[in-house]
Amino acid sequence: MREFINLIFEGKTTSPWYVGKCVCGNQFYTRTDILWGRGVRGAVLRQLWRTYCHLSDIIDRARFDPKKDCRSCDLRFECPFNALRGVDKKGDFKDTPKIVFTNLYFNGDIKTDWITIAPFDDRHRNIIRKRSAYIEYIKPGVNFYFEVILTGRGIDFKNEIIRAVKTSLKFFGWGGFCNEGFGRGEIKRIEERNFDKFDAIISKISEEVVDNVKDYGSIKFKITPMLILEKKDNSPYLSIVEKGFKEKFLHSLVERYWQFYKDKKYPEIKEIFGETKRIRIRGWSRRDRREQIFEGIGGELTVEFSELDVDTAKVIAISKYGIGKYKNQGFGSLLLNSSLH
Repeated sequence: MREFINLIFEGKTTSPWYVGKCVCGNQFYTRTDILWGRGVRGAVLRQLWRTYCHLSDIIDRARFDPKKDCRSCDLRFECPFNALRGVDKKGDFKDTPKIVFTNLYFNGDIKTDWITIAPFDDRHRNIIRKRSAYIEYIKPGVNFYFEVILTGRGIDFKNEIIRAVKTSLKFFGWGGFCNEGFGRGEIKRIEERNFDKFDAIISKISEEVVDNVKDYGSIKFKITPMLILEKKDNSPYLSIVEKGFKEKFLHSLVERYWQFYKDKKYPEIKEIFGETKRIRIRGWSRRDRREQIFEGIGGELTVEFSELDVDTAKVIAISKYGIGKYKNQGFGSLLLNSSLH
């Protein structure tokens, strides 16, 4: 039996949520569609670290280097954090990820409001008005869902992942301004799928892909949140018209399919076009203890394919789980116009 578990989490917000989109002056606008998978992954792994690492500390940004500290720990082979934090291997077709996080998607009736957050000066016992910020937030009571995929040894830590999701979401919060009480929620339902059930859903999406290619000759993707494909010099492609983009795009599709199916199938791509744009996102890297800049391509992508069979179309259908760099953290998610997504 294949070592594979697909967990689908459904939940509801129990406090205001801030999912950073842009800052204009001292006004912080939130986005009401997703919390990127990197934000989910970071919160869950931090909870595993808090729970299982003897070096963990309640102080944020505690001095900890997993590359050094985990390797020297006698319990590293039993520790869920060390097992699931990722690997240092670089390059394509190197290994299968032990854990994959999708983006978290909000759905249903989503309402926002505004609140002023003003830092408090403990020394002078007053509010620092010059540093006040106006926050747009998602109101409590909004439904959301996301997925986690465990493969290989990752399936041994299914229960630990579920506990970490529930605990970090309920008590510590996800997204921005968690220390101010934002980002709390509760899990209402968890569905577990084995590989056969997972493959059955991918197959249904594949059938839709085949029909679309027969009818229109192409497939339109919505890129969420951005697609990061790297050139040979490790710089990212910032336009789909750059030399080599089509070949790299196909290579990345096939690599993702190989990671789940241990097989390689190459659909024939005729042309790639669409309304895309360069995107730049700022985020915090806890591992490196500094701000990190992500650059890539966003928008909508239309890809013309030659005629496909259902099996080969799975290469396209599975791209909803991300391709390219940081694909295991929600990046490079290519969403189709399908009721099954």
